[in-house]
Amino acid sequence: MERSLESRIRNAPAAPGVYLMKDRDGGILYVGKAKNLRARVRSYFARTDSRFMVPFLLSRVDDVAFIVTETEKEALILENTLIKEHRPRYNVDFRDDKAYFHIRIDPADAFPRFQLIRRPKRDGAKYFGPYPSSAAAKETLRFLQPLFPLRTCRDRELKGRVRPCLEYEIKRCLAPCVKRVDGEAYRRVAAEATAFLEGREKSLLAGLRQRMHDEAKDLNFEKAAELRNRIAAIEATLERQRVASLTSRDQDVYGLHRERDRTQVCALFVRGGRIVGQKGFPLLKVGGDTRSILSSLIQQYYDGGAFVPDEIVIPHSLEDQTVMAEWLADRKGRKVSIAVSRRGQGRGLLEMARRNAESVFRTERLQREDPEEALPALAERLALKNFPRRIECFDISNLGGSHAVGSMVVFLAGTRPATAASGSGPLRAPTITA
Repeated sequence: MERSLESRIRNAPAAPGVYLMKDRDGGILYVGKAKNLRARVRSYFARTDSRFMVPFLLSRVDDVAFIVTETEKEALILENTLIKEHRPRYNVDFRDDKAYFHIRIDPADAFPRFQLIRRPKRDGAKYFGPYPSSAAAKETLRFLQPLFPLRTCRDRELKGRVRPCLEYEIKRCLAPCVKRVDGEAYRRVAAEATAFLEGREKSLLAGLRQRMHDEAKDLNFEKAAELRNRIAAIEATLERQRVASLTSRDQDVYGLHRERDRTQVCALFVRGGRIVGQKGFPLLKVGGDTRSILSSLIQQYYDGGAFVPDEIVIPHSLEDQTVMAEWLADRKGRKVSIAVSRRGQGRGLLEMARRNAESVFRTERLQREDPEEALPALAERLALKNFPRRIECFDISNLGGSHAVGSMVVFLAGTRPATAASGSGPLRAPTITA
């Protein structure tokens, strides 16, 4: 270690803050936070940090800069900001190019509606998800719309209508466009939809039952019957959804699967005691301890606008767990707990998340492997006696029994698409000669 660097480390502030490790050109290699900057940076050069990437990092470090903060929470926020700005080579990066779908409802709208959004924003609206595919999100909307008949039209269409659309006729919209419902009643339905998506079914159903009884008492039997049908539909929907937890709190449960220097993380999303989805994060080719990986993931994921649950369940405690919980609470606006479950249902959810992480890892590895190495696994999955050296997939479509079009997609060595051999075109009936 050069004397100038050694002197800088020796005189580092013994205070909370952020440290930036730089190469000889001034490029930022790594950003970290610490309760005590001097002790933390010294641990690198004392070889007491066992993370896989540390020797490679230290071989390139030429300088270390320090930014002192008042509290550990300020250090955590600043660290995350600097990582996003500089994207240092040796920091764990959980950026995911795949934008998962969320359902958005904005309570500030005069007439809120369901919207499918790829990337949540901090705009005051409520976001629910993520959903792993557009099909999963659209399926959710498919059964939400009859239960909570909010408008489906855009704002411009809402203002320009003079008569209700078909959605109103089939009881999938309240037609606020032509004032078939007043603003207060409409927003009440929007609030009920939000309560359902947030997992507050008990309070939602209790409120609907009370309104049903009130309408019946006032001899509004048609309205009472509508409420009765909505209650039955909601209850039927809830019965089809799996109960995952005895608690009604919203939880994100994280599982990890590691092999050598590769780490796969998967999250289960539990809302109101039900598993509503899962997310596999990008496969990491990085060593290091599980705690630092989880800490980086939590910071980056929730700073990106993701819904913050009441509780985050993880397999190992974090070094900065208390500070992280405070930071999450600031984002949510109320207390957020980070729990390590070692028994009961919490442990079962962690194991399920771990199995999902392992499954995602196997799939990712199969896609990245040499095709020749993937063939045995593919043959086993498809129950084939021989390795599938060439796979041809066909699809035929037609319009009213005519104008048939066929397509063929070819895969060579099982997993490699052969674009040149694939194609599509019109089909003609064979000519039969006597």
